[in-house]
Amino acid sequence: MDTLRLIQPADLGRLGQDTTKLAKLCTKGELVRIRRGVYATSEEWKQLGPLQRYGAQAAAFQAVVATQPVLCHATAALLWGLWIVGVPNKLHVVTEVVGSGRSSKDVVRHVGSRMDNTVGCGPFLLTDKLRTTMVLIGELAFPYAVAVCDSALREPHPQHAVNRFGPAGVEAGRHEPSWVTDGPQGPALSLDELRMAASLLPSKAARERTLAVINFASALSGSAGESISRAKMHQLGFPAPILQKKYTLRDGKTALVDFWFKEQNVAGEFDGKAKYLRADWGGGSMEERLWKEKCREDDIRGQGVSFVRWTWRELQDRALFTALLRRAGLPQA
Repeated sequence: MDTLRLIQPADLGRLGQDTTKLAKLCTKGELVRIRRGVYATSEEWKQLGPLQRYGAQAAAFQAVVATQPVLCHATAALLWGLWIVGVPNKLHVVTEVVGSGRSSKDVVRHVGSRMDNTVGCGPFLLTDKLRTTMVLIGELAFPYAVAVCDSALREPHPQHAVNRFGPAGVEAGRHEPSWVTDGPQGPALSLDELRMAASLLPSKAARERTLAVINFASALSGSAGESISRAKMHQLGFPAPILQKKYTLRDGKTALVDFWFKEQNVAGEFDGKAKYLRADWGGGSMEERLWKEKCREDDIRGQGVSFVRWTWRELQDRALFTALLRRAGLPQA
């Protein structure tokens, strides 16, 4: 399930029931308190994954504040399907009042316009894709900013485009957005749009830093792990790879590898667990998928290509990642 039914004291009051029962039901383990004044049944809560629970927290926050919040930063990024790593530990919203309590235990308030560059997605208001992308590029470290930018450039796969966006304040019909998206949502941004937005930044340093990310970005990247890998290779002084290199296998089918280093004839692949769990990745059990991947790699190796693979573990350890690439025969400047 992607959404759950929120329960508030007023719901029981309208039914003529004792609202103090909510606290008792929490103590008994039948309800879960999402935030003050908002609950859900334990049974439904247990069915939600981390991103779905984060979305429920956003809905609960919206249910108790006087003015509908405008979601921004990492919170908006999830609805746009932009590639951020992990689950944010706080909600991010826009406020137009300077010094009104920039943050709290679970909500970060960012000063900005609640009207400009804002769209609707189901019951939520959020910053549009360009605004969300530019803010994150400006705040994240280079590899993670590249991941966001790469994803913003990608056209959504028709089968995975589940979230619908429209003008703020316009009723979009009965649409419950998904917080767990398999790829970017909404129309892709263009490099020209991003560069124009960068040119409007107030300082030269901000413009240069942002353009460094934009000019490095590529719509060919297939995942956050691939984007971060490519950015870290660049930072470590390794040669720039060709992305999504095509190979023809013995059975005539086409296979893509994440990276190909032409001069060394080395193929590189980032192995994230999600790769083997995707619904469109060949079907069959995990064992069958792993076997197909081994056969695919053996076929490509048979064409004289060397292979190097890494996971999040190596990617997050500078020394490990460097050593792995060097052992594969890649030169380091």
